Amino acid sequence: MKIENAALRILIAFAMGLVISAVALKLTGVFAISEDSFFPSSSVTHTIMWFLSTLIILILTKGEIAEYGFTKGSYRLSPTILLWAVPTAVVSILGFISSRPGGDAEGILELSKLQDIVFAWVYASISEEVFTRGLLQGFLSPLKKFGFHVFRKWRLSLPVLFSGLYFGFMHIVLIGKFGPAVLFVIVSASLLGIVAGYYREKTGSLIPAIIIHALFNIGGMLPIWLLSWIF
Repeated sequence: MKIENAALRILIAFAMGLVISAVALKLTGVFAISEDSFFPSSSVTHTIMWFLSTLIILILTKGEIAEYGFTKGSYRLSPTILLWAVPTAVVSILGFISSRPGGDAEGILELSKLQDIVFAWVYASISEEVFTRGLLQGFLSPLKKFGFHVFRKWRLSLPVLFSGLYFGFMHIVLIGKFGPAVLFVIVSASLLGIVAGYYREKTGSLIPAIIIHALFNIGGMLPIWLLSWIF
């Protein structure tokens, strides 16, 4: 593929990402959910994101969605994948230790534990992966030949890097909540996105990407629950 065609494809992917993100956030405000509802407002955002991404994939592929990750591909479940919960678990523990005595988890975790499991661990992981690693990375898959090697072993292609960095960029909306600390969130999310994208490309499947995404979320929350219960 020529460079100019590759650049155009990247611009289209970025535009699709922006439009879906903007529409999802805008409609979340339109379809307001009461505070006492079990469904958090984020569930509306993720539902719209999931629906629009899937719709576009169906249109682009005319129903042949396997090329966008909707397949088992070459993925085989291995217990070692569970290790991807460790990085965020370490960060979570260090954050708890550095917080004020007692580690006020209620101030950190706004939802109930059941809501976190359903909507953060499962629903968000699936919908965000369908969007970034499914639609965006799948759309850019013809550009896989562009990329570079890391530590002579792992090759990061342009689609992997784009989907990972865009996933990190999505978290800029949290600036109102975290302030300057949102930069750490963006960097962490970008690293998560790149890891998930690497496995998505390596196996051809969204399954490992969704699992890794969920493990990152679990690793970030579960230690706080346990430490708050103990202390």
